[in-house]
Amino acid sequence: MTALAWGALTDTGRIRDVNQDGVFSADGVYVVADGMGGHSGGEIASAIVVGEMAKIKTVSSTDELIEMVQRANREVLERAREDPSLYGMGTTMVALVAMTDTDAERLCVVNVGDSRLYVRTDNEMLQLTDDHSLVEGMVRDGWISPEEAMAHPQRNVVTRALGVEDELLVDAWELQPVTGDRYLLCSDGLTNELSDAEIREILDDTDDPEEAASSLVQAACAAGGRDNVTVVVVDVLDAEATESSPPSDRVIATRKDAHDIGDAAAVDAVAADEGASDESESLELDSLSWRSFIDWRSIEGWPLKWFAAAALIVLVFLLALLAVL
Repeated sequence: MTALAWGALTDTGRIRDVNQDGVFSADGVYVVADGMGGHSGGEIASAIVVGEMAKIKTVSSTDELIEMVQRANREVLERAREDPSLYGMGTTMVALVAMTDTDAERLCVVNVGDSRLYVRTDNEMLQLTDDHSLVEGMVRDGWISPEEAMAHPQRNVVTRALGVEDELLVDAWELQPVTGDRYLLCSDGLTNELSDAEIREILDDTDDPEEAASSLVQAACAAGGRDNVTVVVVDVLDAEATESSPPSDRVIATRKDAHDIGDAAAVDAVAADEGASDESESLELDSLSWRSFIDWRSIEGWPLKWFAAAALIVLVFLLALLAVL
């Protein structure tokens, strides 16, 4: 059986008063959840998901793991229905689970939202998960560059989360474990503060996974700490050898639902985190194209000429109405 070592750490950050992230790490099961929702909603949503995933004993297929994520989604929805004050709460999540009862040793990854999983091999560091977010959809659609996405004012708008809809879209990967590989699971509190190059440097400079997790969190907080930061670092200490060379990205099989592009539907769940409303995560409300998206909630960000144009249109309309009367 594949031997793993790991380290995990979560931190409230330097701006927020409440940590809405959740984390679980045990032998063969590693989970990061990033909650969102007013009051204590996000904290509760992420705790429910982490609690459900912590019940995992064995997983023999990606389908089985996806069903466990679906079960967690139903639990979040049910809790919100029981308590109206929690309406709109949700959470992203990413998990890495060692599969059992298979002919060959495998790792399974599931992802919903913009929490990420990276793999550091001998040659490179790769982001295996896709961000289910407005800005990442714009990047995939070719409307902005990855560099522009890093500073985009809507970078925290996610298009998938648990606790939003009964029919949850889940992406999954089946991976081949390779001795010496290192996996990183994290909330966006890490990736919004540190570049991939900075993350890779810290992973390479620290052999112990617990120390690596601590160093990453400390670096994110030092860089601003504008959000909760959660990190799990998992090292593959020993994996069975295979006759064929493993894929460079370690991916054996992939199961993905359609990317959130074009007129993808989602539901609004603005995270009213105390003292950090400009950085809060949210879900986009309407079925909108990336090409025509306007965030009607961010009025303070509209150009002055838009207000002038609107005022002129209203004035012309009133003059025309007076002329008719």
